[in-house]
Amino acid sequence: MTVYFKSAADVLNELAIHDPGQIDVEAIAHYCSATVIYEPLVGCEAHIVGRKNRAIITVNSSAPRPRQRFSAAHELGHWMRDRGTVGFACDKNKLSPQQRAEGPEHLANVYAADLLLPLSMFVPRAQGRPITFETTRALAQQFDTSLTATAIRLVQHGSFPAMVLYIDGSVRKWSVRGPDVPAFLKLRDEPAATTVAHELLHGEQPDSPTDVYADGWFDHPGADRFNLREDSVRVGRGVLTILWWKDERQLLSIDGDGDSA
Repeated sequence: MTVYFKSAADVLNELAIHDPGQIDVEAIAHYCSATVIYEPLVGCEAHIVGRKNRAIITVNSSAPRPRQRFSAAHELGHWMRDRGTVGFACDKNKLSPQQRAEGPEHLANVYAADLLLPLSMFVPRAQGRPITFETTRALAQQFDTSLTATAIRLVQHGSFPAMVLYIDGSVRKWSVRGPDVPAFLKLRDEPAATTVAHELLHGEQPDSPTDVYADGWFDHPGADRFNLREDSVRVGRGVLTILWWKDERQLLSIDGDGDSA
């Protein structure tokens, strides 16, 4: 059986790409025997059709450029991982972080992030920087990626414990925790009235980022005695929020049994 998979890091190394400005997704796809074209699409952001050793990736021509790049990289992930299976048509839901871990859509998202926001370039640029949307926007500009994709990468690989989540209406669509945020901290179903996100969802324009009490976000005993830095912004119909434990000692003092140390 022919093995087609090649990691994003291997592709970048083979092409001697060492700077974010060199990450030309169309040229990289061509190197991987896939051609990227742009056409108006309805009902999906991108799709891929492959035959033997060649593929055509079609991307929605009306999407913003950062989304186009992520969509193309996502479909390239399918081409590298799932070649020989049925074609893929990917809408916004399949491109979102809510996909089941280890499923084909999640793995294609991981491939896209590794290609467009490679850790060898991203981590040195994110190191020691605040986990806020100011930092996120600066990095997104460098890598030509969306605010959401960049925020996820910053939370996962920044220097401080943090998480990012998206709320549409009053419903949390997805959340991503950094490696230092314990799983036992359970998010509330809806943010409390004391949060910036709640104010944004109700038409107000609060200052952000700002410190808020942790119990506005987490259903955990003693959370009302701790605070965290919240940065929330409007994205589409909902609100994208970064939660950052600027004082890491407060996070470390909460144990899994619900008692503070």
